[in-house]
Amino acid sequence: MVLTSDNKFSEIYERIKSDSLQGVESILILVAKDCDSIAAFKILAEILKSDSISYGVKPVSGFEDLQKVNELLENDEIKSIILINCGGAINLIETLTNVNDQFFYIIDSHRPFHQNNIDGENTLVIDDGTYEEDQNIVNGDTGEYIEEESFEEDEEEEEEEEEEEEEDNSDSDKENEDKNEDEDSFDEFLDDDYDKKKEKKEEKERQREEKKKEKKEKKRKRVMKKKKSFVVGGRQSKQVERSYYGKSAASLMYKLSIVLQKHQLEGLLWYAILGLTDQIIHERITIEQYQEQFQEYKSQVLNQYPTEDEQLQNYDSYVGDKIQPIDDFRFMLYRHWNLYESLYNSRYISCKLKLWKANGRYLLETLFAMMGIPLDQTKQQYVSMDTNYKANIKQQLEFHARKFGLDQLYYNSFIKRYESCKEEISASDTVYAVTALMESDNLESDGTTDDEIWEQNFWEAYDALSDRNINILKIGIEQSKLLQKEITRQVASMIEKRIVILSGPFRYAFITERSDLKFFIHPLALTKLGLYMMDAFLAMNKQQKPFLIGALNEKKNNYLIVGLSSTQKMDIQTNEFGKHFRKAARITGATIKYQSFDTSVIEIAKLDMPKFIEQLHGSLIS
Repeated sequence: MVLTSDNKFSEIYERIKSDSLQGVESILILVAKDCDSIAAFKILAEILKSDSISYGVKPVSGFEDLQKVNELLENDEIKSIILINCGGAINLIETLTNVNDQFFYIIDSHRPFHQNNIDGENTLVIDDGTYEEDQNIVNGDTGEYIEEESFEEDEEEEEEEEEEEEEDNSDSDKENEDKNEDEDSFDEFLDDDYDKKKEKKEEKERQREEKKKEKKEKKRKRVMKKKKSFVVGGRQSKQVERSYYGKSAASLMYKLSIVLQKHQLEGLLWYAILGLTDQIIHERITIEQYQEQFQEYKSQVLNQYPTEDEQLQNYDSYVGDKIQPIDDFRFMLYRHWNLYESLYNSRYISCKLKLWKANGRYLLETLFAMMGIPLDQTKQQYVSMDTNYKANIKQQLEFHARKFGLDQLYYNSFIKRYESCKEEISASDTVYAVTALMESDNLESDGTTDDEIWEQNFWEAYDALSDRNINILKIGIEQSKLLQKEITRQVASMIEKRIVILSGPFRYAFITERSDLKFFIHPLALTKLGLYMMDAFLAMNKQQKPFLIGALNEKKNNYLIVGLSSTQKMDIQTNEFGKHFRKAARITGATIKYQSFDTSVIEIAKLDMPKFIEQLHGSLIS
């Protein structure tokens, strides 16, 4: 069954409480391998502890780990199983076969939900309220998605794309004409009619922008219409399979804490913010969805924590950790790095300036010069920079950055000030650090299995969110910087060596050099590289196409593959690769394994790769 009403959260929690046994771990919590999942688990753990309820925890990285949970289910004392970001989209009835009387509670941001989980008597899918609106579900009999797109819609899309292309060309011509007019003579600025001409030009610009917005909205509605088509009760309609994400699991757990009036427990709001930040960093939601939830959390933050003005008026000094909403820079980890490296390795800046070229690096140094910051200062640790230069960074960037096409340098975020060490760490820095800790490279450790290593990494990442373990978080920040430098280097190398292959409807590239492999045999690291590469192609005026990025795991003799359908430059964050992967595997006989609970992330044997790619090409064309 599916829960869509927040006011029933208390009923669910009361059921979990009533099924719990005093002094016995009757609750088993399964937690996926990402920052949102850890944040959601942190919230749930604090709620359970506040009621003295014991629980057991098992991290799960993928489908195989979930199957191993069957051994734990033989324990009759386990009554409730809570799955965080690891159960909604797969058939739990077929996966967990040792179930007795246990009840499953699914808190999962992956969409769509599997129909058998929705229909199951012993399963409860806790939804974010979008299920009734969307109902993009899997066929319960076959586990496959029903697909029947009309050619009319395809033709309509093609016609609109042609119209857009024509209009873009027309706009470009007009822009050139406008530019020529502007350059004709400086005397125009002294002309009495200049203001009228300027107003007329601005009005034309507004009209062009409105037309573009209308087309975007029309396209968005059409995609949403396709997503909502499905088969239920024998009634057939159209559906396109697209995997996508709902609200973060941490946001659902935070809602539970509000319903139970436990949201004032220490750290809960910060964990909810981290869940949201994890989604935007890994591009699981749109910028619009992020902004909507940001405003909700901003209100919560302003209610819980006094502003600096309020503190001054009340003459009270707030004691303890403090969260504040901020307009943060879009260059990563700059508080813990130097300004040059931060800008150079940030995807947005790098792609805008094309920093893989010598001219791009010249532009970056020119920007610093125009800002009046000496190059040696940009290469100092940010905390050690001359305060005069540091204080003027935002003002100088606002004045000069637009000349370089850098018109989206800020985004809404949050920062946490730690009372214990007087340090400031932003939500994005924390997510980067926690993710790096989970995917750190320890594969050369002697006598330790891969499963043991990643579980150790999971618990390190979990501990890093504790205020008492800020040193672990700092280790994660250093690992994240190292990874980001490698991603930037790899993008430059892929462009220079031209290893990205255009295969009709999509692009693909594989990393096989031994020195590079250790960084990219992890799903989220490979995802970051793929998204960076897609933006680089857009920066080079290449057509937007789905991108498949793979890394050879020599130890397993297979490839880890991530399929990416779009970046945040697209209106809707959906991914169709899961369907095409299954189809290609079925036709070629290749065995694929799911490395995470995202169907667009798989492992495939090295020998199967050539025929798999060939079939994938055919599948995407058809």
